Amino acid sequence: MSGSSVEAAMGVLFEALRAEGVSPIEDGYAGITGLSTEQRLLLAALEHVSSGVKMPAEESTLDTDTLIPDATPPTGPAGDPSEDGAFRAPEAPERAELKPRPAEQLSSIAEEHVLTEPSSAAEVIAQIDPEPDGLTSDPASEDEPVEKREPYEAEAVTEGAAAAAGIMPLDQEPTPEAQTGSDPARDAQQSVNPAVVEKLVEVPQPGGVPTMPTRAATQGDAAVTPLEIVNKTVYLKNARMSEPYLGQIDVPGLKGMRLLDDGGTGLALDEETGTLSGQPGASGDFIVRIQGLLSGRRCNVVANLAVIPDPRSLWISKPHDPTAPFAKEDEDSGVNRGDLLCVAASKRGRSHAQEGLFRDDDFALWTGGPGGWNIAVVADGAGSAKYSRRGSQIAVRTIVRDLPPLLEEHLTGQIDGLVAEYLKGVEGAEDRISTQLYLSLATAAFNAAKAIGEEATRVDERAGAFSTTLVLSVARKGPHGWFIAGFSIGDGGAAIFDLPSRTVKTLTLADSGEFAGQTRFLQKSEFAAGYEEVAKRLFFDVRDGFTAVLAMTDGITDPKFPTDSAFASADVWCSFWETDLSQSVLLDRDNSAIERELLAWLDFWSPGNHDDRTIAIMLP
Repeated sequence: MSGSSVEAAMGVLFEALRAEGVSPIEDGYAGITGLSTEQRLLLAALEHVSSGVKMPAEESTLDTDTLIPDATPPTGPAGDPSEDGAFRAPEAPERAELKPRPAEQLSSIAEEHVLTEPSSAAEVIAQIDPEPDGLTSDPASEDEPVEKREPYEAEAVTEGAAAAAGIMPLDQEPTPEAQTGSDPARDAQQSVNPAVVEKLVEVPQPGGVPTMPTRAATQGDAAVTPLEIVNKTVYLKNARMSEPYLGQIDVPGLKGMRLLDDGGTGLALDEETGTLSGQPGASGDFIVRIQGLLSGRRCNVVANLAVIPDPRSLWISKPHDPTAPFAKEDEDSGVNRGDLLCVAASKRGRSHAQEGLFRDDDFALWTGGPGGWNIAVVADGAGSAKYSRRGSQIAVRTIVRDLPPLLEEHLTGQIDGLVAEYLKGVEGAEDRISTQLYLSLATAAFNAAKAIGEEATRVDERAGAFSTTLVLSVARKGPHGWFIAGFSIGDGGAAIFDLPSRTVKTLTLADSGEFAGQTRFLQKSEFAAGYEEVAKRLFFDVRDGFTAVLAMTDGITDPKFPTDSAFASADVWCSFWETDLSQSVLLDRDNSAIERELLAWLDFWSPGNHDDRTIAIMLP
């Protein structure tokens, strides 16, 4: 039906109602105010239809079947309680007893007056929605049919509350006083009492008169608010794999912390201090979940943790090509026992292992009989040289081949006398010793350079393809103590270290090339300048005792003695010996595992230092 048709029908309806003498109900009916004249006319018509009694235009009385105890009596002469019989409850029709009705009866009454086929203007009123704009009813009544609404329960209003509100229980007959008398105090009590109306359950009203909305059952009680959850995200300081870690959960005011999920980190939570500790066993990004209380609310904390991988786990070791020319094993070690315990070890560096390259370092040891010479020599082949692994090998092998006879020829028969003069301070004794060292040590080094050149010619390569450094040390015990000497070309170094006296004596010259990171190599040209220049590379010392004579390639000197001054520092050497080397290797001639321990020590970790490593040690 269109809007215009509805308006026309409503106009016809209003005309019919006025023709039958129906007057608008007074404002304030059933506690409802603010209705328009047409709306109040509709309510009066609905009341007229439900009661079957034609209402005079001058009065607006209430049918007790509406069960609205707090209707406000109309004002004015017609409703003045002082007039005898002017305001009293009309007699209820015989069908409307003041007793609770079963739900079935209420449903039948509702159907009788609301759901019947309209046949007149009065009956149309019963089917038109009686709720105009601004009139509120229980939302449940809009969806549920009348048959499904629950009947009024007498227990909903307590006896005390009913007495206080002046409401007559539904299971009692009205007293004569209630029917005929006009008590002002009682009438005042029968005015609208919102506390009682709030507790009334919706009961189908005869004629479909809208009822007061029902409030929630918990009205007047404290509302139960669900526990609010606070979510926090924090970022922990980075951890390193396989290293101890201690991190703080930084959420101010967070209490009662407990660890829900460590995220696979293996960390533990100190609930008192809010710190995470442990040693992560894997690298990557992890989420640690923690729960606690923050200002009385549950707080879920998501802690993000980045674990940096152990750099050692990133290195791989590829095998070298055993079929390549001058193939060499990735590691080597050796030990000689004479007047001194001579032990050495050499290992391929991580940078070479990563690429499947060869170990370019090498070493050699030689020990004579009692009272004889002890020789330790190490060499570091240039990584940029194609066959440097062969060059270092040739150098050390030439030294232990040629140096012993040279020592016998130029030093053994003279050294005791020369040392005696040196200790007495005889003028020229030091120079004479240097000359004899030049004829032996320098000559052996020169022979090594020649041997490298000859090998290059043999394979039709230039000598630079076999470039290597050389670090040489010798020692012999004589009647005046230990005579120890050294010679070197290139980086690396050798030194005499004595722990009891906390002293160190270097046996090599700090060598470097024209640019940083460069060095000099063992070549025949290094000897072309003659004795004066070469003698600068010769060092010796005489002493009663010492802890060790050590020769090392730069794979060890760079990380352990980063500068030339550090290499000459007794404090640095004492720390190196006491807290590093001797903690990993039992430096004793009775230690049968000394080679294996020394090789294992060569695998020490030093960021940025991954070159081949070689060390030779002579111990009393």
